[in-house]
Formats: sequence, C-alpha cells, structure tokens
Amino acid sequence: MTPLPSRRRDPSPDSSISRRTVLRGSAVVGVAVAAGWSLSACETGPSQRQRDAEALLPHAQAAFRDQAAAQQLAPRSTEYAKALRTVSDQRGEHLKALRDEINRLHSSIADQIESPATTPTASVEALGKQIESSATAAGKTAVGSSGYVAGLLGSVSASCQTLAKVQLA
Repeated sequence: MTPLPSRRRDPSPDSSISRRTVLRGSAVVGVAVAAGWSLSACETGPSQRQRDAEALLPHAQAAFRDQAAAQQLAPRSTEYAKALRTVSDQRGEHLKALRDEINRLHSSIADQIESPATTPTASVEALGKQIESSATAAGKTAVGSSGYVAGLLGSVSASCQTLAKVQLA
C-alpha cells in the first residue's frame, strides 16, 4: 500500500483573504463601533449609586463636624467632658459607617467628607442644636431612601436624637 501524497497548501496569492471577507469584517467592526458609541451616549447623568453616595455626603460631613466640635468642647466644658467623649465616639462611628457606604457606592465622593468647620461650636447647647439638626436631616433623607441607605440614615437619626436629648441635656 502506498501512502497518499500529502496535500500541503503553499502560500500563494490565491490563498490570501478575499475582498468579500474584508468587506464583511469592516461592516461588523463598523456596526460594533456605532453601537458602542450610541450606548455610551445614552448615559446622560450620574448613576443611582453616585446619587445615593451624594445623598450620604452631607450626613458624613455633619458627623465629621459634630465629632470635631465635641472634641474641641471637652476641655472647655469639664462638667460635660464624659458626655462629649460619648458624643465624639458615636459621631465617629456614624462617620465611619457613612464613609464606608459612600466608598462602596462611589469612592471618589468620599474625598469631600472632611471639610473643616466654618466656625468653632461655641457651647454644649449649640452642639446639641447642631446634632438635633443632623438628626432631622438624616431622618428626612432616610424617608426618601430605600434599602441599606434608609436603614443607616434612620439609625444615625435616632442616635443623634439620643445624643442631643440625653447626653447633652
């Protein structure tokens, strides 16, 4: 039995890619580019995650300011030193939870949290009013939110009410 001769194709001008194949490939690439461009053009605003992170930002900034104010007031208001430490610790926990959620949702927004206070808080009473304002704002945002964000803000609101009406009373 004689072996069959092997049929090897020699590269030659006849075995190159046909014009028809090039035209089909160009059409596919053109359609893909047009579809990608039109899909990217549809996104006209921030994502829901970014909007949620932006909604949390003022509450994180308030927690930062309240914590700093409590720390600054503690040496000047010795009769409230322990309560102010509690306020500082709790607002620090709020800040951490809010920062973590902002980072999870849209991390670039977290860079805006630590804005310095415009004026130092003058008294324990003023801090109490500031914290009550934080509680009210967090409660209002919680009502308009859903899921974890609503629960987080509801918890922050309740804790702030307790801080203002129990610790600083």
